[in-house]
Amino acid sequence: QRRRQDMALNSERSLMLVLLAAISVVGQPFDPANSSPIKIDNRIVSGSDAKLGQFPWQVILKRDAWDDLLCGGSIISDTWVLTAAHCTNGLSSIFLMFGTVDLFNANALNMTSNNIIIHPDYNDKLNNDVSLIQLPEPLTFSANIQAIQLVGQYGDSIDYVGSVATIAGFGYTEDEYLDYSETLLYAQVEIIDNADCVAIYGKYVVVDSTMCAKGFDGSDMSTCTGDSGGPLILYNKTIQQWQQIGINSFVAEDQCTYRLPSGYARVSSFLGFIADKTGIAV
Repeated sequence: QRRRQDMALNSERSLMLVLLAAISVVGQPFDPANSSPIKIDNRIVSGSDAKLGQFPWQVILKRDAWDDLLCGGSIISDTWVLTAAHCTNGLSSIFLMFGTVDLFNANALNMTSNNIIIHPDYNDKLNNDVSLIQLPEPLTFSANIQAIQLVGQYGDSIDYVGSVATIAGFGYTEDEYLDYSETLLYAQVEIIDNADCVAIYGKYVVVDSTMCAKGFDGSDMSTCTGDSGGPLILYNKTIQQWQQIGINSFVAEDQCTYRLPSGYARVSSFLGFIADKTGIAV
C-alpha cells in the first residue's frame, strides 16, 4: 500500500527529531480563563473526533491527490495557508484539501499550489519552521471553510505558560501501528516553560521563537507524525474568537505516547514575515 511505502518519506518530511528524542521573555501573565472552552473525552494521540465546521481553518496537505497525508495547515486568508517549513521543504507543488474532517473525502474542495514560500532562516534544527502557501484562486468562505485569526504582536509579551490550547490533525494516533486517523481529531495541551523543553530537545532546537506544550492535566494527548504544520490555537474570551498562537513543528518520533512535550513555532515571532509575504495586516 502507498501508506506503507510512504512511511519513510513521511518520517523524513515530518522531522520528528529521532536523535534528539534519544537525548535523555518574561511578559505579563496570561489568564488561563481565556483559554479553550472545549471539553475533551480522554481516549492526534488520545484525541476526540472533530465535527464538521468545528475547525473550519484546518487544511490537509498532501504531495498530490493520491498521497495519504503529508501535513496539516491553517487558512489565514482567502488566498494563503500557513504551515511548517519542514512540510514543504523541497517541494515545487502541494495538494490542499479544505472544509472536511474526512482525510479521504473525494468531494472535498481541493487545489494544487505551485507557490510555496519557506522562511529564509529555516534550518535543520527546525528553527523558523514556517512556510506560506499561496492558493491559485481565492477560497469562498462558508460554515466549513474559514480563516483563523493570528495572534497579534502582543503575543510576544505573553509566555502563555499554564494556558490550555487546542491541537487538531489526522496524524498517527499511537506509536505501534503507524496508521493515520481517517477523521480529524483534536485534543488539549498545556503550554509549558521552554526551559522544560530545552532539557529534552536541546537549546539549539528550542529557541525564543519556539513554544512547547504537553498533554493537558497529565494526559498523553499529543501531536504525532502527520500533524506537523497544523495550528496551535487558543480561545480568547475577550474578543470571543479562536486565535492561532503556534505552528506544529516537532515531537519525539516513535514516542508520541510517552508524555514528552511537543514543539511549535511561535506565530507572534513571525508576523513580520507573514505580513511581508502575504500583505495580510497582522
